[in-house]
Amino acid sequence: MVDQQVLGRVLKEAMKAGKYTLGTREVISQVKSSKIVIAASSIAGPAGTQLKLEAEKNKVPVVILDKNSAQLGKLLGRPYKVSAIALRQVTESDLRSLQA
Repeated sequence: MVDQQVLGRVLKEAMKAGKYTLGTREVISQVKSSKIVIAASSIAGPAGTQLKLEAEKNKVPVVILDKNSAQLGKLLGRPYKVSAIALRQVTESDLRSLQA
């Protein structure tokens, strides 16, 4: 279970700094330059599988939240659904706490 306070802070910092990529297809193409990928529980099908495979191939951790894409979009302050977000700037301690 991901600590919601840490998750909220990390996402807020990434959004403020502009060090993120939104959307499954965009995340798949940018996974090499990412430190961590956060995905909604509703990610499925070929895109979800491809995202996981690309992340595994590039040794980027994937955190599947217990939130659907609408809830993840709301958490990010977006008025639309977000299935996945790749973060390019995360501290090591935050990275460890998100993976725990």
